[in-house]
Amino acid sequence: MKSQANPILEKSQKMTEKGFSFSQALASFMEGLSPRTRDIISARFALGGGSVKTLEEIGSTYGITRERIRQILGSAFSAVRHQREHPLFKEAVATIETVLRSHSGIISYEELFTLVAGESKKEQGAVTFFLECFRSIRMVKETPVRRRVFVLADFSLEAWDDVQAAVEKIFAGADHALTEAELFKRAQKMGVKIEKKVFFDYLAVSASVRKNSFGRFGLAHSSEISPRGTREKAYLILKMHGSPLHFKDIATRIDKSGLQKKGKITHPQTVHNELIKDKKFVLIGRGLYALAEWGYARGTVREVLKTILEQHRAPMAREDIVAAVANMRQVKRSTVIINLNTFFEKVGKDEYTVKR
Repeated sequence: MKSQANPILEKSQKMTEKGFSFSQALASFMEGLSPRTRDIISARFALGGGSVKTLEEIGSTYGITRERIRQILGSAFSAVRHQREHPLFKEAVATIETVLRSHSGIISYEELFTLVAGESKKEQGAVTFFLECFRSIRMVKETPVRRRVFVLADFSLEAWDDVQAAVEKIFAGADHALTEAELFKRAQKMGVKIEKKVFFDYLAVSASVRKNSFGRFGLAHSSEISPRGTREKAYLILKMHGSPLHFKDIATRIDKSGLQKKGKITHPQTVHNELIKDKKFVLIGRGLYALAEWGYARGTVREVLKTILEQHRAPMAREDIVAAVANMRQVKRSTVIINLNTFFEKVGKDEYTVKR
């Protein structure tokens, strides 16, 4: 006798070939529910492509209370949960569990939906419905130090807390953002004994520790991680670049690095106007800026020469002076010599000192 076809199994096989669809799977389970229940689910989870409706909005449509809507949804979750042996249910669970395991058992709310549902509101709604039915996955509310996350049922939040505490202690004593290798090495010295991938999967959901556009880690509120104004953004660009840049190039790099808000453009003249009045930056050539912490000094070429000669406390050879200025300014050799001959005293053969 020919066996009867299983429609759910057939749909599961088709979806597996094309890539699993949570919305199609949910549609299959909803066939066994009443028309009103299907409509309520569709409204609550935006399966029709519109916006998510509140319990009050749905209740007013049917003339019943929000608590009654909650009960109807609870019954629907239970009905689908009781079909956990069906291939579609198993595949839905496996799909999300696989994502979680690949992230060491914990993932942010936003990233999970991006990975399994993309930008489709319909898929996102279906995923939300299924997550209410799974026992092996749970959502954990956000805290001051952790974003809203999904975890596997046996995930240890205490272990996550231990890593978070160790990292916060590291940055309490760090004066700059750290590379991935630097941070993990310091964590190991503090006694953190988990694999490197697990360590950074944990940090990926931290609310207080983040990674900047250049792959450096630090406290979320620090200027090297979340620079707020043009000056902080320019500082980070220069520090990461490691050498002087023209203010036009700084503006371009701010936008390309993702430091600027989406849709906004950094104007070069704004960068120049902000940097010229901040002592952390030094204009060392025509439009060329460096960081003062690199050893560059503010002022005219004449002022730089005076500083060099006063610090030396003795006459200096011309070529040594030219070399010293080159470490602080990008100016022509002839400009340095003109300033030496005009404003400073020549002593002996090609040696100079400050005029008395």
